[in-house]
Amino acid sequence: MPGARSYFDQAVDLLMDSAAASEPNSDARNVLNDYIDKIASIELNFLKDKNSPENGQEEAFLDQVISTPLFLPSEKDVLDLKQKVNETTIVTYSIPVIVNSQVVSFLKAFQTIRHDGIQRALDRSVEFIESFKEIFRKNEIPEDLAYLPIIESGFRVDATSRAKAKGSWQFMAATARLFGLRVDWQVDERLDPFKAADAAARFMKRLYKDYNNWYIVLACYNGGPRRIKNAMRMLQTSDFFEINQSSHIRKETKSYVPAFLASLIIARSPQEYGFSTNPGEYVFGNSKIVTVSSPVSLSRIAALLDLPYAELKRLNPELLRDFTPSNLNEYRLRIPVAADEMILANLERIPPSKITVYNFYRVRPGDSLHSIARRHATSVRQIKRVNGMKSNLIRPGMKLIIPRGGE
Repeated sequence: MPGARSYFDQAVDLLMDSAAASEPNSDARNVLNDYIDKIASIELNFLKDKNSPENGQEEAFLDQVISTPLFLPSEKDVLDLKQKVNETTIVTYSIPVIVNSQVVSFLKAFQTIRHDGIQRALDRSVEFIESFKEIFRKNEIPEDLAYLPIIESGFRVDATSRAKAKGSWQFMAATARLFGLRVDWQVDERLDPFKAADAAARFMKRLYKDYNNWYIVLACYNGGPRRIKNAMRMLQTSDFFEINQSSHIRKETKSYVPAFLASLIIARSPQEYGFSTNPGEYVFGNSKIVTVSSPVSLSRIAALLDLPYAELKRLNPELLRDFTPSNLNEYRLRIPVAADEMILANLERIPPSKITVYNFYRVRPGDSLHSIARRHATSVRQIKRVNGMKSNLIRPGMKLIIPRGGE
């Protein structure tokens, strides 16, 4: 990867040098500048994602689920679970539930070494599950899929995986943006459990139109459509459990579908499998959404409502900064039901000059932090803070986020 990074940097430098050497306002120069701007935009989004403050670095439960030690169940274990699932007449599943040795292995692991994690996920699910089911019904997909966050995040709003997927539904930033979620340095809607649930439902609905198989949909949700499509083409099958036996998909994806089926069986009949449902403190249940002017200070709102700042942030986990989005005139903010929303009617917007703006800059030979800061009307301290730098040392080719204003 370092070699690829070096060649990429050389290619970008070549583009920049070619643009500089081209005739001003020529078609060639305009095309080159357009390429450079697009590359800069992509890298700026990457740097902002990398340097954004993490909104609660809680490990995604899926990382634990996939690393769960499993054992090989007996044929009797499999037959017993099949019979139990088939005889539970009070439960009607909205997706097919296959019981095989992998499903039994995960179910037994969830009843033992992962019992506490599954129990906590079930407890958290109480606040969200009916809303998620309603979102899935509205999108015309099976409501049983609303239980997916059990294994994805343990129903934690602030879960972050090793791969940097975030939120209850564990979206990667690129996929989240593809399905209409805003992910940038000010807002990360992956952390809004309800908006993310709607995006997940739309994502799965699109996948089902392509593959007409819910197990394949789940595998694509975890492993990516391209990898699963290639496996299906090479093996000439759409049977997930046939693909599961091959080397064409990742180990995590092989475990994902049986782990979900095991968690679904438990979630639909928790008492049958040694679990209970103990709803904890509701974060969003006693709240309402109001429209406020934007950008406005969250600290100011909390003070006006006589509300702890931390509570306001918990209700709006998607807001990464101390203000609502600077590019919007209005924002739908969540506040406690008991709060007097009329207090916020005449809330003053933050002046644009007080909002930090971020740009991208590639360090050139002869640059120093002082010269870069002076050129962009900012300070060395601000540049170092947003880029996580401990010294003033820079080198040609480095990519920096340059903040302007806001201090």
